[in-house]
Amino acid sequence: MRQRDTMPLKKILILILVLFLDVVFTLVILPKGIAWGFAHAGIRLDSHDLGTKYGMGIIVRLIGVAVILPILSHLSDMRKYTCRIDKSCFALSWLYFVYIIANLEIDGVAFATPGLFLLMVLECFAIGFYEEILFRGVLLRKFIELFGNSHRRVICAAFASSLIFGLTHLINFRTGASAAAVLTQVGYAFMIGVFFSALMLRTNWNLLWCGILHSLYDMAAGLGDFASWQTTKEVTANSSAPGTGAYLMNLCLFIPLLLYAIFLLRKKKSNDA
Repeated sequence: MRQRDTMPLKKILILILVLFLDVVFTLVILPKGIAWGFAHAGIRLDSHDLGTKYGMGIIVRLIGVAVILPILSHLSDMRKYTCRIDKSCFALSWLYFVYIIANLEIDGVAFATPGLFLLMVLECFAIGFYEEILFRGVLLRKFIELFGNSHRRVICAAFASSLIFGLTHLINFRTGASAAAVLTQVGYAFMIGVFFSALMLRTNWNLLWCGILHSLYDMAAGLGDFASWQTTKEVTANSSAPGTGAYLMNLCLFIPLLLYAIFLLRKKKSNDA
């Protein structure tokens, strides 16, 4: 009996380990390997060039999905997802559209070339679908399968998978970002993850819709890359890093989204997990 009780925990740990290794491979090892390959061929990639950044982001996530998908297909039934977008998808997502609009860096459009804009859009879709496939499409579903599909256990699965999603953003310490910036990102990624978990359940596992919404949010913020890239030297010389209070305020702005996600999860069972 004791051995049977430990099986779900072992399966969860194995799944988390597989996802962690895929994230490290996709976001750390693979970019360095590609850069090394180009350097070996006499081509030096400039990480500060937006075209290189977007192209690398697209390639590594496509490879990451291609590598992990055969493994994940054995861990979860990939046929149970829906792709039909109807008015209920929009109705359930109204608050998230507010966050997308608030996050819109429209000024950056003036600095964007058509080619870079297209690459930015493609990278955002690569990021959105890569993360939704891993953390909601697979991790959330598997957690529900292992925890159970009662109301309380579904909420626990949503919070646990979202916490892991948030913690994966600790990998951004490698970019040299401050502790406050990274920890804030971990916090709001967790809250966004809870929302997408609730949305996935309320839309009958609509992976397409969740991937699109995730990508739109990243695109709204991604427009700011063009303006900051154009004025990098000026910004670096005349601006200082935001204080801890600014990061804390930014984190608090996502609390309404978390509360809305909990509201969507009310009395929700996942009978088809």
